Amino acid sequence: MAEDFVIEMLHITKEFPGIKANDDITLQLRKGEVHALLGENGAGKSTIIRHMTGIYRQDSGELLIDGAPVFENPALKSRIAYIPDDIFYFSNATIQETANFYRSVYPSFDNARFKKLGELLELDPKRQMRRLSKGMQKQAAFWINVSLHPDILILDEPVDGLDPVMRRQIWSIVMSDVAENGTTVLAQSARA
Repeated sequence: MAEDFVIEMLHITKEFPGIKANDDITLQLRKGEVHALLGENGAGKSTIIRHMTGIYRQDSGELLIDGAPVFENPALKSRIAYIPDDIFYFSNATIQETANFYRSVYPSFDNARFKKLGELLELDPKRQMRRLSKGMQKQAAFWINVSLHPDILILDEPVDGLDPVMRRQIWSIVMSDVAENGTTVLAQSARA
């Protein structure tokens, strides 16, 4: 592995019954870089993300984060924040309860940052996630995930459902993390 690559996908192939989702994919990301996966629906972007987050094991090839395989590697997974297009949340959980869950799982959760970002994003932490609009759910997921201080931030349709002002605010926070902390960012979208 070249030492300056944080993520290396080398000749990744993944097949499901009747379809080859990824075929010989090679992708290398350095610390502090921002990359985008663009392509139409069904092109295999989400499958690539699920490999990077350790959800899928590739059929062939190698996926390394800092030189180590990510699949079944909780230490590496704890350094990754992933915000999917369809946000998962416990059915009756509030934003604060969801943040408390993340705090219990991720040792890097930063309470001070969570509080500061809450003031900036102007969401009520007592609101139930299921009662938020899609854009507000995305905002809440972003709020919680960037409070982890992730080394790697993976965003699936990151600003879908957000108004233009909030889009700029979200990207401003992301780019600040890239500049100040060397966060590596991968965003995927079906839109160019």
